[in-house]
Amino acid sequence: DCLFSYGKSMTEKMLIFQLRKGSARAVERWYAEYSKRLFRFVVLKVPNAHDAEEICHDTFLSCMESRTVFRGNASLWTWMCSVVRHEIADYFRKRYAKKLLHMVPFSDAVLPESYLDMHETSDAVRAVLHALPIRDRELLILKYIDRLSVQNIARRLNMKFKAVESALFRARKAFQAAYAQEETRVEGERD
Repeated sequence: DCLFSYGKSMTEKMLIFQLRKGSARAVERWYAEYSKRLFRFVVLKVPNAHDAEEICHDTFLSCMESRTVFRGNASLWTWMCSVVRHEIADYFRKRYAKKLLHMVPFSDAVLPESYLDMHETSDAVRAVLHALPIRDRELLILKYIDRLSVQNIARRLNMKFKAVESALFRARKAFQAAYAQEETRVEGERD
């Protein structure tokens, strides 16, 4: 379904323009126009309708947070599909991480402290990634989780090699700053 989004109509261009400006009416229209379609797409990929609904809401929020960086090279639907795929991947990463921890009874008593520290670090990394703007998150996931080369990322995102390098540099800096803040916050909670 996400693959077949042909050109943008004039009304879609206006909708994108209004969304970028933050128009509440445009947001309502956008949600009304795309929410059912997005739900149908997601519900086929996750185990239950409740989780699909949550993922759809997260997708709309992520899109709203990053609406100003949407370049308009693709249709609004195609862009939303790109965002929702990352939301679905995040959903399954979290789900299977939790499942693994529940499979190991008394994990804090059985596992070495270094593993528990790794788990806390993993949670912090996930939280920081989720808090980043979607473009930074997408670049970092493609580079460090999907392990794509800069050249492949450039090809995939239809960007120039140097633009990807610069964007990755900025994304890493944003991640480092956000991670430092998260560590400070967690340390404050422990004290």
